[in-house]
Amino acid sequence: MNKSRKIQMIGMCLLLFLVLGAFGALKIYQSNTAEAEEETEEKYTVIQIDPSKVKEIGIINDTETVNLIKEGTEWKCADDETFQIDSSIVETYLDQISEITSDVKIEAVQDFSQYGLDQPQLNVTLQWENNMYTVQIGDYNTITGSYYISVNEEKTVYAIDSTLFYTLNKSLEDFKQIESVVQ
Repeated sequence: MNKSRKIQMIGMCLLLFLVLGAFGALKIYQSNTAEAEEETEEKYTVIQIDPSKVKEIGIINDTETVNLIKEGTEWKCADDETFQIDSSIVETYLDQISEITSDVKIEAVQDFSQYGLDQPQLNVTLQWENNMYTVQIGDYNTITGSYYISVNEEKTVYAIDSTLFYTLNKSLEDFKQIESVVQ
């Protein structure tokens, strides 16, 4: 190999190392930027309760009204004493909804009808001692894939993931004690 060819090869190798180094530095920068954006994304607390304190649950949806009360450690149907409630299902339900957060917070709302909260699809009431949360879920936003929610008639509306709507929206049958079959 002649001398000019060696210089070209060394130059090409150096250029390759520079390009790879720049590419690596860009990837590190992008990774750090993405992490910084995730850290600055604010979460708003919609509900935060101690599920063990809840003594009454009311769920009103488009098909029925569910009223559950806690007597001692067991949950009962307030409207039908003979209906067997699985208390562990109720406890799981309360655990799932004990802390609800949102990425979207709309304050000083004047017209709740634009969010479907003037006639909500779902009302959930959680009550204990002298405290009560009334959660209302309104319209579904097809663009964001979320439902609008308000709590305790505050002038604030939040957006929650659609899966949370289905977590909150339960029927009496969802809480039913399943009888074990003895063979």
